Amino acid sequence: MNDDEHRTPGLSIRPVTEADIQAVVDLWDEAGMTTYASADEIVEEVTTKMARDPDLFLVGEVDGVVVATVMGTFDGHRGRIKRLAVGRDHRRVGMGGQLTAELERLFEARGITRIRLEVWAENVGGLAFWEHRGYTLEPDIRYFVRNLGGTSDPC
Repeated sequence: MNDDEHRTPGLSIRPVTEADIQAVVDLWDEAGMTTYASADEIVEEVTTKMARDPDLFLVGEVDGVVVATVMGTFDGHRGRIKRLAVGRDHRRVGMGGQLTAELERLFEARGITRIRLEVWAENVGGLAFWEHRGYTLEPDIRYFVRNLGGTSDPC
């Protein structure tokens, strides 16, 4: 699917604003992305990200309502895609692809040419989505985590 050929009518994509915080949290919650932390910790994650590379934290809206979001980050070496979420009633119409394409465009504009992302092994739909977009599963890398300060974030 070419994202330029498959545009969702009425979808506009823009950087996240403070007014979008609750909508983003709600989308993450609906997508099962908030089970590891309290509501306050999730809001803090959103606001912290808004302070760093805010132009890489996007929302998609239809009729003024936020229905999708994706977070991009840059560590000085690689771009990373995190937390792509599309509202249940708006899935499978190309919004995730359009948000991803816009984030990729922003990465390229910054000279970022390599992107990484993580997908939970049991997220069959997510694995298929990224493969369909041309992302390659890297079988030789294992992902390690260590939580500091008593946190329990699985990511």
